[in-house]
Amino acid sequence: MTSTRSPNELIEAIRLARLYEPERYLAATLTPEPERTALIALAAFAAGLQRIAADATEPLLGEIRLQWWRDSLDQLAEGGRTGAPLADAIGADMITYALPPALPAAMTEARAFDLYNDPMPDAAALDGHLAKTEAIPFELALRVLGVASSEAAELAAPAGRVFGFTRLLARLPVHLAAGRLPLPREVLDRHGVTSATMLAGTTTPAVRAMVATLARDISATGAVLRPRIMALSRRQRASLLPLALVLPYVHAIGAHRRDPLRDIADLAPMTRVWRIAVAHWSGRF
Repeated sequence: MTSTRSPNELIEAIRLARLYEPERYLAATLTPEPERTALIALAAFAAGLQRIAADATEPLLGEIRLQWWRDSLDQLAEGGRTGAPLADAIGADMITYALPPALPAAMTEARAFDLYNDPMPDAAALDGHLAKTEAIPFELALRVLGVASSEAAELAAPAGRVFGFTRLLARLPVHLAAGRLPLPREVLDRHGVTSATMLAGTTTPAVRAMVATLARDISATGAVLRPRIMALSRRQRASLLPLALVLPYVHAIGAHRRDPLRDIADLAPMTRVWRIAVAHWSGRF
């Protein structure tokens, strides 16, 4: 299967993916053509949707941009073109790899929640949000690399939860600085933490204990998922290579001197490159 890319489509996709979805971008670069450019475009699409809430100065402006994507996806699903490089690249991928339009549409819908400072209602709502914003990109990548639709969905669900929860904890200070509380009240209550404490950025022993427990849960889920990833071919495993960074992120999240409410847990660029490369060649996640 092949799809034609204009230089503008590829340049725009690479720019967005490298800046805002570096883990998915690095994974894509280890995939042979023509799937490489398809995975880069999908990473760029996820990045572009993610940036809508971050860049919007008011919710209405973000809603307008999301509506543009809704309309464009409808048009692309019918074989049309928009003239926008990234959107047209996604449209080409949907046709070439028979990707269901409902999946990118669900990613778009989920990002509307991020435009507002509403608290996450409950654990089920958080799981649903991660399923659409983090798991669907994995599912699309798995499908591009030839994994059957049912298996792709089954693998992507826990992968998205693990990766999404890891990024949520790593970037918790960013959410709090914007006045958003991404953890549901029931999670806070379970650990004796209040919303006011979180939004004030006050790191108490209870906050540290909560973050440590959530990080351990991530590690445990990742360990269960690992054998299922290993059962894939090396080529297909490339779609899940961002998971190779979960443990390094968990270690960064739990660093003794780090303030989990004020210090972003990040990895050095070369650490990302090295861990993803090692996972690709060794199969060790």
